Amino acid sequence: MKRRTLTAVLMAAVLAMGLTACSSSDGGSDSAASESDTIRIGCAIPLTGASAQDGQSIQNGAQIAVDQVNAEGGIDGKQVELVVEDDKGDASEGATVANLLAEDTTISAVIGHFNSSCTLAGAPIYNEAGVVEVSPGSSAAAVTDAGDYTFRVITTDAVQGRYLAEWAVNDLGYQNIAVLYENTDYGLGLAQVLEEALADLGANIVVEEAYEVGATDYSTVLTKVASSEAEVIIIGGLYNETALIAKQRSSFDLGDMQIMGVDAIYSDALIELGGEAANGIKLTGYFSDKSTSQVAQDFIAAYEEAYGEMPATYAAYGYDAALVILDAIKNVGPDRAAIQEYLSTLEGLEGATGINSFDENGDVIKDPMRMTIEDGQFVVIE
Repeated sequence: MKRRTLTAVLMAAVLAMGLTACSSSDGGSDSAASESDTIRIGCAIPLTGASAQDGQSIQNGAQIAVDQVNAEGGIDGKQVELVVEDDKGDASEGATVANLLAEDTTISAVIGHFNSSCTLAGAPIYNEAGVVEVSPGSSAAAVTDAGDYTFRVITTDAVQGRYLAEWAVNDLGYQNIAVLYENTDYGLGLAQVLEEALADLGANIVVEEAYEVGATDYSTVLTKVASSEAEVIIIGGLYNETALIAKQRSSFDLGDMQIMGVDAIYSDALIELGGEAANGIKLTGYFSDKSTSQVAQDFIAAYEEAYGEMPATYAAYGYDAALVILDAIKNVGPDRAAIQEYLSTLEGLEGATGINSFDENGDVIKDPMRMTIEDGQFVVIE
């Protein structure tokens, strides 16, 4: 099966980097950030396009972290400001936004991007300028090698994909698997991880089909599942599409077939849109409103008060991305290089999605939990 690669995205980013006039890491950016009346943190997210809902969640979560710091008097007497830019979930636009934020020498660090393609497009630019980006949503394997200034608070597809595969095969006993995934770099990457993990476990992928983000009719992929020997559907995608697949599977006599996914499907929208069909869905994740963590519960309370709704997964990741940057600035100030050095050895910072520690590649180290939906509620499986 042929897969698109990220080569074109990376080439576009390199070209964009070559055109930028942003200062290098040994330029005057640190003094500009230090002399500013406020501490400014960039936030590069999709606020339009297919991922806009997740982008807004990230912004909301990050703003909660900023508001909490400001309510305590800020950092060294300075208030923190979130500078938000819309990358539209598009790699080319991501490179443009990265240039904009990197060139602004009052920006100390960047929360972003959400889409892996945008993170990879921006990475060469941020690395050249010497400004940290902390992604709240990019789980593609390629981000691991994106550079010293690229970090993420979400685990790689390899971690969750393999964990999900082991759960399905070793613990639940499934041998014939249907893999349905969104036709994006994220979906393709997760599907590839599942291919490798399931092969290692001796299971069979009997159906492997892509669908378009935002699609409403899943009859084509579900017809193929129904005509196969599949025992379970593993979805590499987000909650809206997962909910529709869950609802529509009953039309193909698949109403009882187990659906499984990763943390990207954790959202009240999955339950609201899926209704009764969402019950029984199993997923891995790092954030739950049932968490016993005081940090998570304080975040949930603040989010509900500010926005009148329960935070979804990416709101929690947005909060944690802001949290690690703010922790760095509290300890070493707004200096770009100092922030990178601090984060490169960060260990044990508790956030809404668990304990944040970074390895040598800027990848976060966390253990996933298991969840299911029962009676319209997410439940943690002990």
